[in-house]
This record gives sequence, C-alpha cells and structure tokens, in this order.
Amino acid sequence: MKKLILVALSASVLLATNGDNLIGLGAKSRAMGGVGIATYFGAENVLVNPAMIAKSKNTQMDFGATLFMPTVQANGTDSDADMSIMPEVFSSVKIDENWAFGIGMFGAAGMGVDYRGTASLMDARTNLMLMKFAPTIAYHADGICVGFAPVIQYGSLDIAYKNGLTQVGSGSSDHFGVGFAFGFSYDVNQDLTLGLVYKSKIGMTYKNTLSIASAPFVTLGIFPSTFSDDLAQPAEYGLGLSYDFNKLNFSFDYKKIKWGSADGYKDFGWKDQNVYALGVKYENDGTWYSVGYNHATNPLTKYPGTTPQGAALNMFNYLMFPATSEDHFTTGAGTNLTKNIALDFSFVYSPSKTETVNTTIGSLSVKHAESSAEITLRYDF
Repeated sequence: MKKLILVALSASVLLATNGDNLIGLGAKSRAMGGVGIATYFGAENVLVNPAMIAKSKNTQMDFGATLFMPTVQANGTDSDADMSIMPEVFSSVKIDENWAFGIGMFGAAGMGVDYRGTASLMDARTNLMLMKFAPTIAYHADGICVGFAPVIQYGSLDIAYKNGLTQVGSGSSDHFGVGFAFGFSYDVNQDLTLGLVYKSKIGMTYKNTLSIASAPFVTLGIFPSTFSDDLAQPAEYGLGLSYDFNKLNFSFDYKKIKWGSADGYKDFGWKDQNVYALGVKYENDGTWYSVGYNHATNPLTKYPGTTPQGAALNMFNYLMFPATSEDHFTTGAGTNLTKNIALDFSFVYSPSKTETVNTTIGSLSVKHAESSAEITLRYDF
C-alpha cells in the first residue's frame, strides 16, 4: 500500500486549494465549487459529509483521477512543479433500509514549488502531499442522516534550499496520522436539505524537515529556536444547504478551516479561513451540467518585512508555500453511458493572483494561478 501511496505523491504541486486543502473531493463536488455538506453525490460524500452516504440506494464504485496544472512564478521565474496526477477511489454500499457503509482513498491536500537551478531564489524546492483513507458508516431514518468516518492520513514533506553554497534539507519525511469526521443532515422537506460537518485536527510530524530548514536562521540570530517538525492538518467545521427546484439544484456551503491553531501553521502565522462555496446543477435523463464558485481569503500573513524575523517568515510562506489562491471558478458535466456506468468530468480555474512581500532575499513578487481537470468513472450495481 505504501508503494501505491508514494507513486500517487511522487510529484510536487500546488493544488486548486483553500490553503493547502482541495476545494472539493470528487468530480461532482468540484464541478459545483466544492459543495457537498448537504448535497448528495453518492460515494463522493465519504469525507465531504459522511452522513450523506446513508442516502445510497445501491452499491457504487467511483474511480477517478485529477490532472493539476499550477502556474507559480517568483520574480519572473516559473516553478517547475507545474503538473501532477492524483488518483482517487470511492465506494458506498447500502447495507439495509437504514444503514450504509462507505470507503474512500484520495489525495486531499498538497502544495509545493521547484526553483532548483535559480540561485536568486535559493534553489528552493518544497513538496507537501497528503492522502486520506476513510472507512465510513452512516445511518438514515425519518429524514435525518448521521455519519462517522475514522480518517487515516499519510503525509510526505520535503523542504530544501541553498544557504549560500550550503545545501539545507535532508530529504523527504513521511508520517501517518489519525483523525475523524462527523456529519449530520436533515431533510426539511423533499426539496430542501441542511447539513453539518466537523473534521478533527490530524497531528503530523515530519522528522528533520522544518527544524533543519529553520536552523540557519537560528544561527544568524533571526529565530530564537528551530521550528518544530509538527505540521498538523487543521480542524474544520461547516454547514450547507441544498435546494432542488424542478431539474435544478442550488447548493451552498460555508466552512471554517482552523489554520491559526494548527501545529506548525500557527508558527508561520497562517490565519483561519472562511470558505464560501456555491454550485448550480441541471440534471435530466441521466445527464448533468453544473457551474460553481469558491472563495476563501489568503491564509498567509504578510509580515512588514522590516525585521529579520518578519522577512524570514515571508520567505518561508511566499517563496516556499505560496498558498495564495482565493477565487475558484468551476464547471463540469456527466452522463450515464449504460444502465450501470456513468462518466463525470470537472474543471477548476483559479485566476492569477500576485503578492509582493519583503523577504530575506529582497523584494519578492509571487504570481499564482491554478487549473485542474478531473474525470471519474462511476459503476452502480
């Protein structure tokens, strides 16, 4: 299994993200701006809101892959981390009238850059990738669904750069962490559904990464001590609503991502994010079309850069982990190929955004845009 995970995480990328989290999981969710807390998509709901799989009517298997195409540029130099493929597998099984079981394995977060060969950018290379495995159980009765998913997370982190002629970094480090997701939904009537979800923080420790990367700044007296190697995925909570009108569905989600209290991210000054997602879908005779929008403010603190510590933190945040995307525009479509097989597609575009900060290597202008395409084959039986 670990070899499979390493293949899936082999390239460094900056994904279509809120911070470093994907805006949505699965083609239908991403096509509608990342919604899914109150919107039933089938097996895709495993982690978005585990309660929703209780609405399963049969057994479903989804096999998909997403092609990420980020464009990150620092002071006019393009990062070579510009393409990656991320696989995903979802399944849901209706056990009886009330109970359903689901399972998912998917890439859920990631970011990174590659400026090797550019001395003015310290030959910096970073790569954070996360994959989650989530068995899920859900119960449905009288319009109420509840669901629970223990989450096993695999992560890999690599940070490397040159401090003058000295190479800093000891290679990638990986770790397994454990958390959970809890979901709830309520059908107000046959057209309106409300949903709630909570996802716990998942502690992760990447030995000899952040501590080694920050050590030269301790030697220079910029930081009082090295950073911890802890880099937890933050807790988050959200609510959503889904409304059906004839052949249209209107969905809205709100999420709060707690970067400001997550180990590691809080040391770099990341701020909590409010995430707003809106999607509209038209469906008729087994074919659907959708558009969506997702917005979350940049979680990175922009330090004044007038102090050595502020300049160093700006360098780590904006050169090495520039998760600055705020707006995402999405679309997608899908159709039944046969009675049991369907094909779904989504496309996400985040327009170019430029941030300029003062760092330890001088003024840094970072330009960031993203696009991704996902295709999923769904089998019902």
